Amino acid sequence: MPKAVVSVVDARDRALPSVSVKSGEPADGFAPVTVSNRRIHLPLTQTEFDRVKDLQHRQRWAIYGGAGCVAFGAALARFPLIMPLAVAIAVLSLILWIVLKLTLRAYLPGMSVDGTKVRLTRVHQGFVAALGGGDT
Repeated sequence: MPKAVVSVVDARDRALPSVSVKSGEPADGFAPVTVSNRRIHLPLTQTEFDRVKDLQHRQRWAIYGGAGCVAFGAALARFPLIMPLAVAIAVLSLILWIVLKLTLRAYLPGMSVDGTKVRLTRVHQGFVAALGGGDT
């Protein structure tokens, strides 16, 4: 699998080549991703960007739904079945959040921050070629 090393500053400032890291096609924009508490932007096509945003949106709402169910169950705890039902839904929401996080991690390239460099794995060969020798 092709790998690439890019600068954190370039990834943060959207200075990477306009070639999708997933497909090697011309990128339509950049998707914001947080890695090691640093926000970077990966070039993606519109379809890939929409998929990433959808997964991030679903992940966010899974947690909101779980927290809401626990709060609702606590508010109506005087009814015997409400709290266990709320906790069960909250647990299912947590499981959904974990599944979505793993799906997002599998969909995007592997990323790790190493000082001032971002190491990308599972990137398309076209992206590596657009970097001009950024592979390792």
